[in-house]
Amino acid sequence: MQSLLAPATPSPASRAALGSGSALAPSAAAGQGGAFSLSALGAALADTSTASQGLALVTAEGEAAPTLRADADLPQARQPGQQQRLGRLQQGLDYLDRLASSVQQLKSGISDTLARRAAPSETLNQQVDQLRQLWEQRPQEAGGRVDAQLQAADSPDASARQRFKLRGLDLAVLQHGGRETLRLQLPGQAVPQGAGTSAKPVQLSVTLQGEGTQEQLQGLAKALAPAGLQLQVQGQDIIFQVSEAQWPALRDGMTVRGEGKRFPSGQPVRAMLEPAPEALQPQRWNLQDTSGQREALGQLLQVQPRLAQARLVLGQQLQQVSRPGLTASSEADGLASDITDAMQSLDFQSLGALLPAVQGLHRQRVQQLLAPR
Repeated sequence: MQSLLAPATPSPASRAALGSGSALAPSAAAGQGGAFSLSALGAALADTSTASQGLALVTAEGEAAPTLRADADLPQARQPGQQQRLGRLQQGLDYLDRLASSVQQLKSGISDTLARRAAPSETLNQQVDQLRQLWEQRPQEAGGRVDAQLQAADSPDASARQRFKLRGLDLAVLQHGGRETLRLQLPGQAVPQGAGTSAKPVQLSVTLQGEGTQEQLQGLAKALAPAGLQLQVQGQDIIFQVSEAQWPALRDGMTVRGEGKRFPSGQPVRAMLEPAPEALQPQRWNLQDTSGQREALGQLLQVQPRLAQARLVLGQQLQQVSRPGLTASSEADGLASDITDAMQSLDFQSLGALLPAVQGLHRQRVQQLLAPR
């Protein structure tokens, strides 16, 4: 007995069926028991993804529809901050490209100098100076997209972070010493006030119990969150993070007062903050001997995969921001596959009952439902 279900794989015939009034067009065997093509439905839904990529469509009446773009329903100009996000991401990518080129050039120069066992040439010294200047310009030139460890910001709306440790506070200290309440004072963000500006300090208080490390870390993180600070654990160290824009004021103005167990009681003392080492430290290189050249070369080799990873992340974010309609395309592909698979498992009687419900399911209607708002 001939199967009543046509293959689910879209074919030229099924695509031609899109020009008819129904996404489920009768097949050639319709007069022999009412069979119809399921592939037309799959093609109708799957083709909504091509619409978001700017391909020409055909209306139910067979007329050419206007070309649709991924951002047709969500113009970039209407999205708050869209142009700024795009500009910062492009700026960050441009900086990474220039830095990667400088790193590669210097790496080749040092490798050649080591191979010849020669003193650094004037050209090599100039390459070091160029890299040093480029690295010092990172906070401005990278648009706030890349931090000092060459890690890209987590999202298009996030900013580069400064990582640091608070001297006197690590996991070992956290677990011992008994109960103690720490009172922290952080510099506030400058706000306009009258003719000048004012920055009200932020007062924080957190109680350490001396037991249950995970619970104490959660309590510490919760207390610091209102001030924009985050923390993570690396080995036995507690690593704090703050926006690079906040770091200078925090570094110079954060104070802490304890109860004489982990930190002194009485008057607040300046917190000793230790910034994480930068990924590149060309100001410390000494290329006058082979040991210094090898040290610099090793640092350059470690930096290159970080540069590649940061560029990958920013590239993905740029694609996400510049083509917001891609999500609708993915949903259309999944919907087409799910419906086709489900209908293939139905018998003819069930399919006949379902047909009237999808009779008016045109391609443009699916596009309108899945288009971004």
